Amino acid sequence: MSAPTATAGAPTTGRPAPAWVGRAYASGWLLLLPSLVALVVLFVVPLASIVVDSFTEPSTGLGNYSSLFTDGYTIRVLSRTLLVALVVSVVGVLLAYPYAYAMTLVGPTMRAVLVTVVLIPFWTSMLARNFAWMVLMQDGGVIQDMLRPFGLGDVTLLGTTLAVAISMTQVLLPFLVLPMYSAMEQIDGRLLAAGQSLGAPRTRAFRRIYLPLSTPGVVAGMSLVFVLALGFYVTPALLGSTRTAMIAQVINVRTKELLDFGGAGAMGMFLLAVTLVVLGLSRRVAGRNVAAVAAGGQPARTRASGERSSNVRPWLKAHTTVVAILLAAPTLVVIPMSFSSAQTFRFPPDGWSLRWYRELFTSPEWIAAILNSLQVGIFTALFATVLGTTAAFGLTRLRPRARGALNGFLLSPMIVPHILVALVVFSAFLRLGLNGTLIGIILAHTALAVPFVVIAVTARLQGMDRRLSSVAASLGASPVSVFRRVTLPLVMPGILSGAVLAFVTSLDEVVIALFLQAPGAITLPVQMFNSVTVQIDPTISAASSLMVVLVSVPILLAQVAGARRGKGGTR
Repeated sequence: MSAPTATAGAPTTGRPAPAWVGRAYASGWLLLLPSLVALVVLFVVPLASIVVDSFTEPSTGLGNYSSLFTDGYTIRVLSRTLLVALVVSVVGVLLAYPYAYAMTLVGPTMRAVLVTVVLIPFWTSMLARNFAWMVLMQDGGVIQDMLRPFGLGDVTLLGTTLAVAISMTQVLLPFLVLPMYSAMEQIDGRLLAAGQSLGAPRTRAFRRIYLPLSTPGVVAGMSLVFVLALGFYVTPALLGSTRTAMIAQVINVRTKELLDFGGAGAMGMFLLAVTLVVLGLSRRVAGRNVAAVAAGGQPARTRASGERSSNVRPWLKAHTTVVAILLAAPTLVVIPMSFSSAQTFRFPPDGWSLRWYRELFTSPEWIAAILNSLQVGIFTALFATVLGTTAAFGLTRLRPRARGALNGFLLSPMIVPHILVALVVFSAFLRLGLNGTLIGIILAHTALAVPFVVIAVTARLQGMDRRLSSVAASLGASPVSVFRRVTLPLVMPGILSGAVLAFVTSLDEVVIALFLQAPGAITLPVQMFNSVTVQIDPTISAASSLMVVLVSVPILLAQVAGARRGKGGTR
């Protein structure tokens, strides 16, 4: 039997489909080819090289891997990294679950406020957030002043594992809230009411009904946060110390200072193995509960906004307020700090001045870093948008089995710990002579940004009515006309969103740029990192505020443009 060639969703008119539809699968592979080649060259081949180095450098064998579990220092570093990642995941769940639950209870206006608060960390530069926590936790800082009345004395936080865990929890909290909220929105609120009507107390009904149905969101968010925490470098480097080093810091030292690619590669492979195990287990656990989530049906919206808001208990309101303050705290610190007149990092400022903005826009080093970041971000967005968009179109034309495997392959740079990506890129580019060049940073950022474009464009394509293209073709329009007049306008919001995400990803990326930096290839995040760790330059406060603007404005503009397009489409 021959398989039908009509695309999914096309109307069955009884007439044969156009000839170009029968070539969809072949054209899908052609569209995927550029991104697949780029990913293989920039990521897969260098990763394979690191794997080989881990078994052959400095001598052939399993010495690098055996040292992971026999060397006392390495064991302590690995244990500390795994423990911090686990603590951040667990504490994050305890903070995020009630917040996400509150988002499902409040009315539309308050829900929009809570969602905006969750998105604030995404709009704030990673370095800016860590700089804010460094200011808050320093000796004589706000947190120390707040703890002193409780008889705790001058508690030293900066340079400790606790400081690293606090900052990582705040940074990763949105990655827990959003998956949980997405799962909770699929739960029919009437199930809880039914359980209570059958005599179950509210607490038991919540524990036996609501909690199991929301488990997929908890598992997805917790596994994602655990994996991301394993590869954190900037936060431990700024808020921790050499005595409390995590595995990313050790990989950095072994790679850049000792050129021990074998030992660093073994550590990277260990992180990758843990990542794959965690994601595999979480997928199995969440997969078994997906049907349960679906059984809950769509969320009930029968109650008025005011009635739903009244169900938020006082303790839940208090918890939500505390979490919202925690999410917004770094942004509330960074911006006032940029107008400080002091030559030290102090909050709140003792006086006000624009001196650090003048320094930012008159210093040759800072201006060069800003221009480099804009140049790298624009080219990264251009390359990643072209590659990711063609890949997304190609994926939609493949059979489901091939589509799933290739989609996972295209998204692999997001799954691999960030420090391992930096190690892979540094090792490969060192051999190719691309270290210390802007083109090297652009290529590395492109590999990192392509997945974001693929996700954005694929989501838009999946939400598009495929019958529109089929109808246009049946009316005699050529494939080029169908694409230009029908498909492209419908997909353009996804393409623009992907381009913005690629630009923001490149603009805020610091780990890979730190590995590839050179005097002529220093981006703004690298300059900010160096201003804290090397120069102790308060200009970073103004640079942090600038980063907040550079990251948030494109996202806000994309959202406004998407909203306007949505309104225009409904008229």
